[in-house]
Amino acid sequence: MPRHQDPVNLPTIEQNKDPLFPIYLPLQIFDDEEYDCRTPEEWLLLGVEPESSDRKPIPGKALLPTDDILGHGDPKSHTLIYKWINVGVLDYDEESKLYLVHKTNKMGLVRDLNGLRIINGGMTAEGRPPLIPCQYWVPRICLLFLAEDPRNFAQRVISAHNLRKKTQALLLYNLYVDCMPVDGLQNIEEKSLQNMKQMAIQTSHLKKGSQILRRLHLLEKEVSLDYERTMNMINFDRIVTSKRQIFSYITLPEKEEEKVPEKELVLDLQPQLGPEFPLLSNC
Repeated sequence: MPRHQDPVNLPTIEQNKDPLFPIYLPLQIFDDEEYDCRTPEEWLLLGVEPESSDRKPIPGKALLPTDDILGHGDPKSHTLIYKWINVGVLDYDEESKLYLVHKTNKMGLVRDLNGLRIINGGMTAEGRPPLIPCQYWVPRICLLFLAEDPRNFAQRVISAHNLRKKTQALLLYNLYVDCMPVDGLQNIEEKSLQNMKQMAIQTSHLKKGSQILRRLHLLEKEVSLDYERTMNMINFDRIVTSKRQIFSYITLPEKEEEKVPEKELVLDLQPQLGPEFPLLSNC
């Protein structure tokens, strides 16, 4: 759960804590919906009994704050405690993709402030009433239906957590590289740059452009900047790899192995080269 960073107890590199930097990306954006065995509509239909038009709350467990006042006031407070609490699922919002849950009372029942049961998501003729303190809108990754396999749900949470951790680490990695100075770096060779500009001019888009010189200048700046960034990235990876104990908090991108294609394309150059190259006809 993303929190405000505690200014008093900031982690240091020497402590080697994980995570060293605060988590700021919400977990739900990394949720894989392929883990779900039902659609939101199908989950809500579990609360409708045969020959009944009333929809009752669907039992589940949600990751919610234990303090409802602070939970609604400042859900990212570092003093707030979150636990998996028994809830009844009341409704689902298609636009925000959030479920409305209601904490159960000591008897495991879903009741409003007047002690009355809640049906049809709490909707009335006037519409939806304001939320009461024990009601929250939560994403699916923070809601476990009791009718689903908890092992599958646990794997869903683990997968989202690992993806968020990897994404945040790579964002920091790219930030480190982007902040490295470029003064004193070897510039791209002028011959290579001229070849790129010559190839770019041959494209139909630049041929017909009225501001070709300005576009070539922008292209040259972009290529030079990308070249300098690549040189910094190579140096950065080399230093981090050689001193992993010092830079243990830095995650390097995974190296992708180049795959050899199963099939190859053979161009027929014989008509262009002519009969003076007879060996090509025997290939």
